[in-house]
Amino acid sequence: MSNEIEIPTTKIKYGNPIEHLAFWQVLGHPGEFPFPDGVRHALVVDCGDMEALSSKDDEFLTKIRRFVQDQDSHDVDLIRIRGTHPRNLPNEATWKALDGLRPRHLELLAGLSEEADITPLDALETPWPLESLCIVDVCQDLVTKHLWSVSRLTLYYMCRTSLILPEDYIIKGPSALRHFTCIGNDAYPMLTQWRNTDMSCIIDNLESLRLESSPGMDFGRYTYPEFVQFLQNCTALKSLDLVLSQSLTVSPSEDPEKDERWRNLDQYLIDLPKYLPPSLEHLKIRSIADSAQYIGVWLDYARNPDWMPRLKSVSLRYDLPVRDPDQGEKPPLSPSRSEATELLESFYQELALRAPSVERI
Repeated sequence: MSNEIEIPTTKIKYGNPIEHLAFWQVLGHPGEFPFPDGVRHALVVDCGDMEALSSKDDEFLTKIRRFVQDQDSHDVDLIRIRGTHPRNLPNEATWKALDGLRPRHLELLAGLSEEADITPLDALETPWPLESLCIVDVCQDLVTKHLWSVSRLTLYYMCRTSLILPEDYIIKGPSALRHFTCIGNDAYPMLTQWRNTDMSCIIDNLESLRLESSPGMDFGRYTYPEFVQFLQNCTALKSLDLVLSQSLTVSPSEDPEKDERWRNLDQYLIDLPKYLPPSLEHLKIRSIADSAQYIGVWLDYARNPDWMPRLKSVSLRYDLPVRDPDQGEKPPLSPSRSEATELLESFYQELALRAPSVERI
């Protein structure tokens, strides 16, 4: 699968001539993220290695303004802004130069400083009717009213990031968010931060949730209880996709309390099924091979017709490599036939007997 999509794309990069391309380079691995429908024209604004801009006559800003004034720019549905200078870019001057466009989708890629100020987006004279927002490599709080109005939000390799609505923003009606994806670093802990903020009700209408932390960063002592409470509040959730790579094998240290805390992290594999919302229609969970020792728990729930009665498809995979902090990465255990694999087959068979049958994917 290619990571290029055939879409007319204009690229404005600092210090370079404007480029007109026939293809759009997607983020991540091919097929990793759903691509929005109906994109007619895409724009890439690459801030390059420039200093923070302030001059109205700057050549880079002039190129952007001329593009915005061009009639051909009115069909721009997708904008990607890339900032690679250690300073906080794109700055306010760059945002103002883009004023006049009306994109439905925005991708914001931070630079080496892992900073990106999105607040000026709210002050544009021509409001952007954003439907989706994708933010990459940012390690700071994000403040924008668009967090409440987009239907799809994707956070890629963020860290210690809080999502915040502006202080003067007045919430009108329910959140529009339907699809949330968070991949890399502390995805699970970051998500649970919402529970104690004004953003807690952003999940009221959430339909799909995809989470994948970096290895060893799934849950801490307090994160798991908060996460399952979060799940229980997702009463409209239809699709859940979790990658759980926490290793259950921890080398002893000189801190008994720390050792006990890490040993207790496998609790999520034992009682997670009972916290899954009954509204779920599609479930995908991927974990390390050692997690398969708890498949019997999942089998017991599968035998209960009241457990996730709307389920249409399911996948449990135990093929992630084990990452030991002292010994590095080990290949997953993959016995050709074992009690675990037999229990997993029984799990799928129980769900296949339901009416309607649950598909194995």
